[in-house]
Amino acid sequence: MMQGYTATVHTGLSRKAQSKRYEQKRRRAARKRRFLFLFLLLLVAITSFTLGSFLSSARESRKDAPSYFKYYKNIEVKSGDTLHSLAEKYNEPSVSSDRVYISEIRKLNDMKSSGLIPGQSLIITYYDTEYK
Repeated sequence: MMQGYTATVHTGLSRKAQSKRYEQKRRRAARKRRFLFLFLLLLVAITSFTLGSFLSSARESRKDAPSYFKYYKNIEVKSGDTLHSLAEKYNEPSVSSDRVYISEIRKLNDMKSSGLIPGQSLIITYYDTEYK
């Protein structure tokens, strides 16, 4: 065996070529990072724009439709009153249908039939845009 001899591995590339190759790898990595940064920036911008326009349209539609508050009151049935005529008078169609409103009145008053008797006392619901 030889003592004191160190073997060197020769890569076949000069220092200049190795330096050039390293520089190319570094530039490629920097380009990838720049591309990724710009891609993420574009993604955030698109998401923000989409979310902003969605919230804006939701806010505008909310302004168009008034808010209704539900109230209860006791009324006395007059001659000629029907559940349907009471629904036309007190129900707000944008809140519930007349059929649902009549069903609710029947449940509130524990009514077995839909017939009304003049002088009868009924609890009804009505809707108003003002908070009372």
